[in-house]
Amino acid sequence: MNLVIDQGNTSTKIAVFDQTSILEETSGVMPDVKDMVALLDKFPINQVAVCSVAGFSKSILELFYQRNLHHIILTQETPIPLVNHYQTPATLGVDRIAAAVGANFIKPNNNLLIIDMGTAITYDVVSKDNAFVGGNISIGLQSRFRALKDYTHQLPLLHPTTKWTNFIGQSTEKAIMAGIMYGVLFEMEGFISTIEEKYDSLSVFLTGGDSIYFESSLKKPIFAVKNLVLVGLNRILDHNAI
Repeated sequence: MNLVIDQGNTSTKIAVFDQTSILEETSGVMPDVKDMVALLDKFPINQVAVCSVAGFSKSILELFYQRNLHHIILTQETPIPLVNHYQTPATLGVDRIAAAVGANFIKPNNNLLIIDMGTAITYDVVSKDNAFVGGNISIGLQSRFRALKDYTHQLPLLHPTTKWTNFIGQSTEKAIMAGIMYGVLFEMEGFISTIEEKYDSLSVFLTGGDSIYFESSLKKPIFAVKNLVLVGLNRILDHNAI
């Protein structure tokens, strides 16, 4: 069985895979050594993959060594089942790599756009010849709300909601909500339509913590896969199995 860990800027997601099936999945703060020992005792884990943008626990790494577990800390040098055309591969976020691999595993030999809505919103393209082409990075949904509060004197701090259907706000709070939510929606639809002009039969994947606010709002049918990075990590782990 595979244990995969996605440590992001604000939360950590963990999953146990039996081949391609998820047996257990958690999300929250990074577990301590005691919790990790309990997880390793619960399942017959053979290998581990870690994707971290925040620096991974040395104590837990030591635990993996003690258990003699084959483990991978995903870096830009880790072999992946995609050709990487990014011109500055050393700067490519490992979470973007894992999400791209996950989408390609679900729909191989297809043109793909992966929209990952976390602290930042990333738009990454994988071509039908299984190559990571590149992508774009935009400010995240939560950061847009905080920016209005932090860089103005009178606007309140709001939080996203699934109830934002009114296009023209008739109060300051509704104006902020509509402005940000529709702004992100139009941004995504703009990227989708522009990328479709070059990449035919484009399949769009939507993932990340804030994707829940837009799953039913995009005009184009999408694949909403909340654990896409975990799926990619599992694929990368098998790709590097010993």
